[in-house]
Amino acid sequence: MTDRDMQYVLTIATYGNLTRAAEVLYLSQPALSIQLNRLEKSLGMKLFERTGKKMVLTYAGEEFVTSARQIMMKKFELEDHMNDIRQHRTGRLRIGYSVKQMSALFPNVFITFQKMYPQIKVIPIDGHVNDLEELLAKNELDILFAHHVMEKPHFLYETIYRDRLLAVLPKKHPACSKAVPMPGRSYPWLDLKEVQEECFILQHSNQNIRQFEEDAMLYADVSPKISYKISSIDAGIRMADAGFGVAFTLESYLKDSKNAEQMQIFSVGDKNLTIAFSAIKNAERTETAEMRKWIELTIKEAKESHTLLTE
Repeated sequence: MTDRDMQYVLTIATYGNLTRAAEVLYLSQPALSIQLNRLEKSLGMKLFERTGKKMVLTYAGEEFVTSARQIMMKKFELEDHMNDIRQHRTGRLRIGYSVKQMSALFPNVFITFQKMYPQIKVIPIDGHVNDLEELLAKNELDILFAHHVMEKPHFLYETIYRDRLLAVLPKKHPACSKAVPMPGRSYPWLDLKEVQEECFILQHSNQNIRQFEEDAMLYADVSPKISYKISSIDAGIRMADAGFGVAFTLESYLKDSKNAEQMQIFSVGDKNLTIAFSAIKNAERTETAEMRKWIELTIKEAKESHTLLTE
């Protein structure tokens, strides 16, 4: 059974006359009669009773017409919907963020984007980067915004800005006097050996910042004797403020950290190392105009809201 078969039956039912239906369908009357007979034979039942020139639906014909109309309407709706997507009149954008960056970057970008593309449904998803990368690999995300340690071959990366790992201590901590000023840098550099007897307040292993913390400790050849594991970076800073050890954060996170203003902040690890925060896409996907605009708006928002490295 084809769309054409359904159209033939619907047209005959509408006009109740084979000759008139054939004219509307731009067919000869014998050709339409042959097509109807073929369909009825394949179904094993009559769809119309022939009463002179009048074509009257049988019970099977009535059921056929009811279902065929629903099917054809759904087909037209599908075609219209696909055309709307093709013409960018409707669509969906699934955006992934690491938890900390959801509150920092998403709201303003979302507001601006929706004014430009009110017909696009934006679905934000936040979580740990490893989990979000799995969604991106399965095409369950369109773009992921996150810091990353190393690039993976099946993803494409576009750097939004570059970040640095920072350590946080109370302002009166003895190690503060050991920090070395860095020309052109916002924060002096501290060798983690100066605080190796302290408790290190670290993030959990499934958080990307933990890898940056591990790299900094490896660079300084430091293995803390005591450490706390905590998911909240802000909570770690509060613990450091209370004298429980040294905490870590990223430079881009400081804007939203209330306690950081009361603390002494240092760059740590490799002095030349910066951490890329990127728009990450699945290499197998084609970038849409909406994806490109979201990335552009995110770059603009990052520049306006942070004093960040771009090189």
